[in-house]
Amino acid sequence: MDIKKLNECIEMLKDDMGESLLATSIVTISDGQAIADYNSSPGAAAIFTAVTEYLVKALASGPYPELGKYYLLDLEDDKMLVFLPLGEYQWGIAIDSRKAKLGLLLNVIMPKMVEAFEEALTAG
Repeated sequence: MDIKKLNECIEMLKDDMGESLLATSIVTISDGQAIADYNSSPGAAAIFTAVTEYLVKALASGPYPELGKYYLLDLEDDKMLVFLPLGEYQWGIAIDSRKAKLGLLLNVIMPKMVEAFEEALTAG
């Protein structure tokens, strides 16, 4: 894992999202600790790692398919959380949904983020 490249991933996201990006963090699933972040809260990272773990287990116990490439949480006050489960890691993004272009995020920015993350993962 190349932490410098992970920080470059965060910078790329900041550039792509502009003022719609409120916070982001890449965390390890095993302990919920951020390994790269911007404007994030350690407590929130741990909580949402637990939420993802719960969703994975809940979906596995029911008649539903597994969690896909991402999931979204629509919050009050025009806020949205986007989570990308990435194996042993999770990338969380908090956005202002009034300012974000959701189609651009989901179809262009996120695939680019995942590709950059995978490069950082294999670079270390």
